[in-house]
Amino acid sequence: MPVLRVYHHGTTAAAGNMPNPSPPKRGKVIGWSPAAARRNVRFLYGIRADELSGHGFAVTLTLRDCPTSHDEWHALRIAYMHRLRRMGMIRSHWVTEWQRRGVPHLHLAVWFPDPETSDQASAIVAGLTRHWLEAGAADLGSQERGQHVARIDGAVGWFQYVSKHAARGAKHYQRDPEALPQQWEKTGRLWGHTGDWPRDDAMKFDVSKPAFFAFRRIVQRWRLADARASGDRGRIRAARRMLQASKRTIGEVRGVSEWVPMEMQTRIVVHLAAQGHEVDQTD
Repeated sequence: MPVLRVYHHGTTAAAGNMPNPSPPKRGKVIGWSPAAARRNVRFLYGIRADELSGHGFAVTLTLRDCPTSHDEWHALRIAYMHRLRRMGMIRSHWVTEWQRRGVPHLHLAVWFPDPETSDQASAIVAGLTRHWLEAGAADLGSQERGQHVARIDGAVGWFQYVSKHAARGAKHYQRDPEALPQQWEKTGRLWGHTGDWPRDDAMKFDVSKPAFFAFRRIVQRWRLADARASGDRGRIRAARRMLQASKRTIGEVRGVSEWVPMEMQTRIVVHLAAQGHEVDQTD
């Protein structure tokens, strides 16, 4: 039976329980998979952004030289995060991506207790870069000018971070398997979070197939209208293609995962029920 999930900032719709007849065996993590990208986005969907306490920063950290292995990259990231915890970090979200030249870089959203003075705030900004270099990035050719730190101002700043660095799919060019360092045998986890995140799990609805099809069409129209309002031609083209598939049988079961405001999601679900569709909340 098709399932809809309603989060604070996004929605998903799946055609039903159709297990993969040949699931891949668990083993080494090599690059971004669609499943990993989905788990990351669904975590972000549930964040109560207006309750993110403290002083937030969006951080992009780069290297000149590629680490010789995933283990070296992993050790650098862990050492850096230990340093941030000693600085007082209260929560973080991070993703690993690649530049076109096959060198990894790190995007983070990190929060610290509200500083009492502007000097303390400046010290945090300086520390975010300094600790990256001292943790080992300097040995890989990193310099201060290659790093970027920006303030996250409330919910607006959070969504700016999400839209720029966190909510991409596995097909984004910075997550392309072709960009992986050739000498790496594995990549390990490519996203994660630490600390206390105010978030809720999704509300789940079992729906009929006609309701599933209607839901997809409405979400597509909303996405297209939102793209047109932004004037972004790329988003407009993507919205028009979101339900297309090479085969009809594939298109009929294509799911939906979209950033949609909670108010709009609620209106769609209520509309489907009012039209006589089967819509049953399960948890």
